[in-house]
Amino acid sequence: MPACARPGIYVPRQTHDSDAAVLVRRHLPGFLARLEEGGRALPEFVNAELEAFAECGDFEKGFVRTACRQCGDELLVPFSCKGRGFCPSCMGRRMAEGAALLVDHVLPAVGDRQWVLSFEGPLAVRLGYDQVLLAKVAEGLARAVMHDMRWSVKESHGLCSVGPLSAGVFTVVQRFRSDLGLYVYLHCLVTDAFEELGADVRFLPVATPTPVRLTAVLAQVHKVVAAVAEDDDRDVDPALAACVQLGLQGPHLAPPCEPVTRPPLTVTAFGMHLHAATTVDGRYRKQLERVCRYMLRPPFAHDAVQALPDSRAGVADRDAAGQAEGHGAVVAVGVDRGALGDAGRRGDV
Repeated sequence: MPACARPGIYVPRQTHDSDAAVLVRRHLPGFLARLEEGGRALPEFVNAELEAFAECGDFEKGFVRTACRQCGDELLVPFSCKGRGFCPSCMGRRMAEGAALLVDHVLPAVGDRQWVLSFEGPLAVRLGYDQVLLAKVAEGLARAVMHDMRWSVKESHGLCSVGPLSAGVFTVVQRFRSDLGLYVYLHCLVTDAFEELGADVRFLPVATPTPVRLTAVLAQVHKVVAAVAEDDDRDVDPALAACVQLGLQGPHLAPPCEPVTRPPLTVTAFGMHLHAATTVDGRYRKQLERVCRYMLRPPFAHDAVQALPDSRAGVADRDAAGQAEGHGAVVAVGVDRGALGDAGRRGDV
């Protein structure tokens, strides 16, 4: 049988043997049992996500046998959990596929600007579990950005109407900090040029936004939040609310940094933060793909979570203090099993 023209060795990620999966398999059953003893339970979708992640990449759960038609080389590929919550392997694959799809078939070769909206206070808590409010905020941000850009194009290009103008907005919701604590924020990739619809399609460049315009965008989002968030007494799953509160109170890896100059095109108002300084030239597709991958990244890398000898877990973080050389750090953020047991009995999920 002839050899392959370009032989190579494919080494798949060992998700099933990663420290994160091992920790979940080892401690999840006991943790759920202690919660049940205390009359508590994890939300069903959280439980399903954890159990699926614990079995991701397990050959005992099934696999695909592949073979090369030229050289006969075989490779066994285990089934994945296809999780959308935090599995680094499945979400990493989705990140790569999604970024390639956007660059190859969706995004035009014009400039793009990244808008990042984050929250603080009670709103950050509610967005962790209120799907309706989160969807409205994401829609409100997209509409506010497009409204601002339409009028900017109309003014700078002397147009009579904004009706023929259309922009592209791609929004991604991220839910985790680098220490895996809850932190909901939105990434929007917006074409930095408007498409004028008509017989001859052309792109009109948009002027760089100003702090005044950014504040106006936050004001529009605030109106959406005020209109939707009137019902503060929603019936929320108590276990889910406890997860949200515990995530917000969790340890932060990086200590507070020394005061620095505020980054350009960054404003804070109405309990929200908006940053819009990152741009990318759409003609450079590799650079654009890197931005898309960054927006679609999973909460943590495949080998970021590490089991420590003292029964705690560590999370590798490049933002930790003292890492000026860029080598990252492993900072312990877990608790011992006894503390987990006490939390389960108290109901502090």
